[in-house]
Amino acid sequence: MDFRRIEIIFLVVFLSLDAFLLVSFHNSQQVISNSTSGVTSTVTDMRKRNISFGKLDKTTGNAYYLGAQPDNVLASNISQLRGQEVQYNQTTHKITSTLTDPISITSSNKVTKLDKFLKNKTNIIKGKAYEYAPQLSSKTSIVYAETSDLGDMYDKTGQIVFSVANNRVISYTQTYVNNLQILHEKQATKSERDVITTLYSNSEIPNNSKISYANMAYTKLLTAKNSTIYIPVWFITIHNKDSKVDTIKKVNAFTGNIIKTSTNGDDYSNE
Repeated sequence: MDFRRIEIIFLVVFLSLDAFLLVSFHNSQQVISNSTSGVTSTVTDMRKRNISFGKLDKTTGNAYYLGAQPDNVLASNISQLRGQEVQYNQTTHKITSTLTDPISITSSNKVTKLDKFLKNKTNIIKGKAYEYAPQLSSKTSIVYAETSDLGDMYDKTGQIVFSVANNRVISYTQTYVNNLQILHEKQATKSERDVITTLYSNSEIPNNSKISYANMAYTKLLTAKNSTIYIPVWFITIHNKDSKVDTIKKVNAFTGNIIKTSTNGDDYSNE
């Protein structure tokens, strides 16, 4: 498919985006609005309730609506892989691989070892396009997120997930978003302070907890006409000091609305 035709398809999809959002947010999301007034008092109240966090950045930024079409770039390069048994799903465009020789790791060397593993093209296809994402990782899975000049991809369509058992990496799955396109001029995004105070004001942050991570990344909003639309979302990790459980809350970076139900089926909760 030539670039001009792709461009036209994305244009059609984007023109229908505004109308789709009205339905999408009602059907697949429960959104909660929060007033921007009283931010200072909200921050003070959070500290009184033993909610720990660093300095909250109040700087706003910019981001885009992005679009991509699924392709078989991973399938086209499977022949380069060595030392593993590989399967490819044509529907999900996902590689599932079992390593012939599992990789022994410790908590201190796992990132160094896997970074080195990714750089070898006979181990991972386009491995240099991914970076370690501690926010999405857990004891049993180590996640690497696809990254580019446009930002990180915290979405199952652009990740490598290594499975860990008995301190060994035994297998992985991989997806890859190819040829991301900017669908609209950049728009203003909410600040870190905006989204965290919004979460607190809407009872999404419990007392005696800690904000461990606050990162903005792209995630899938919808799929239409065989094209996928991505939006920027704030991913806020909350560590409950009582239960010792980490939970990720998501906030639309454009609107500041809390995403109660995932737009892409992802449910992030790490123990």
